Amino acid sequence: MGTMMKSPRSDRDRISNLPDPVIHHILSFLEMQELANFSLTSKKLREFCISIPFLTFDGFLWEDRGLKGELINYMDRLFAVRKGMETQRVTIRWPFAAANADEKFRVVTWLYNAIACKVQLLHLEILLLNREDVFSLPLPVFHCESLKELKVDLDGGILDKFPLSGGFCNLKSLSLKNLKISNEAFGEWISSFCKNLEKLLLAYIDGVKNIIINSSTLKFLTIKAYFSSSLCNISISAEMLNDFILGWESRCFNGKSLKIFAPKLVYLKWDGYLVDFYCLENSKHIQRSAINLTLDPSLDGHDISIDQNLTRLLHSICTSRTLILAYECNKGCLPSLFCNLSCLLLDTINLNDDLVPAIACFLKGTPNLKTLHIKNKNCLFADELTKLKSNSYAFTIRYWESQNLAFVHQLEEATIELFDKGDNELELIKYLLKHARTLKRMTILYSSSFPSVFNKEVDDYRKTSTAEIVYIYI
Repeated sequence: MGTMMKSPRSDRDRISNLPDPVIHHILSFLEMQELANFSLTSKKLREFCISIPFLTFDGFLWEDRGLKGELINYMDRLFAVRKGMETQRVTIRWPFAAANADEKFRVVTWLYNAIACKVQLLHLEILLLNREDVFSLPLPVFHCESLKELKVDLDGGILDKFPLSGGFCNLKSLSLKNLKISNEAFGEWISSFCKNLEKLLLAYIDGVKNIIINSSTLKFLTIKAYFSSSLCNISISAEMLNDFILGWESRCFNGKSLKIFAPKLVYLKWDGYLVDFYCLENSKHIQRSAINLTLDPSLDGHDISIDQNLTRLLHSICTSRTLILAYECNKGCLPSLFCNLSCLLLDTINLNDDLVPAIACFLKGTPNLKTLHIKNKNCLFADELTKLKSNSYAFTIRYWESQNLAFVHQLEEATIELFDKGDNELELIKYLLKHARTLKRMTILYSSSFPSVFNKEVDDYRKTSTAEIVYIYI
């Protein structure tokens, strides 16, 4: 560590003069090997290294088995000298794929020691040999009364063995990532035993057909099941739920359903397929929504139920003040009344003749809109899709004037991205510059494929608008 810096008024090093919480915070940035070396510099600092409330055991950093063995022995001794000293956070990152039986046993022993030290935050990242391997949490982890937050990442492995009764009585936050859940009744288990759970994250999970959660304490829920081969039904009843993020492209072909009862829901983000059956009950407080839905490829053609489900969904989120909407099945009109909507982002692959009437219809229901963005959907094949779906482009400024859009009188900011030829976008830009008298800024996103004459046409309408016009090359 080099020579310790001395204070001119003290024989003690400067680090030891700092408050204990500050020293522990500094030490929390050290790797375990660095912490071991640091503990040798002085008796006082050794005490700080032993009492540090944040422990990180990272087996991914050690390829040399001899050095790794020394580190394992040091961690065993560290727990021994701590003698049950309370610990705020324990992080264990370990490759079981390359570990022998003794090494795995030692890692599991650290979990028992963490529980004995009344750990509050436990983060586990375990690399298994293959995705059919099983990892089980020791039973004391489920019954640890001090545990407030648990994160488990198994890199695609299977999480097994939930206790038949009790578990996670004081847990506030649970995060399960990159794993399969062997317990089909997992949702019911969470509902029955996690009575204080406020935050639940299920990311890239698989293995269960149904997720049914009933909670009176849950406030933040995230479910990302993009690659699930089994999940068909999600049912959430959470009277305190504030934020719900759903990413779901189920490969189940027997019908999919989503039911949400969350009367205090404020933020909803839904990305994936529009399911066959959908219900969002009593959502009167939604302020922010982000909807990115595509047609399930397992369905043949365009089913009328899809439009019905989308209409019901839009009606459920009509109290939103901010809305991001991206929907590929958008040839039909989407009549909904968003009286509170102030900011709208329409994320699409083009602005062709099939889509313009749907957008105009939707904008009729946004009388108080102040910010409008129409941008290219983030799609790898967006350019190809634009070319394939582009038609003659026939919607002029006269068409937009005939729509009598109420929001245009208070619109303050607009961003329009130019697709393909840009004809329909240009007409919409002209309309906004001519009629949006309160418009302060118009941003135009374009690529090098657009002719210079486009700028001249826009500039002709600059005279009737006081808005700042900004061109951004993308």
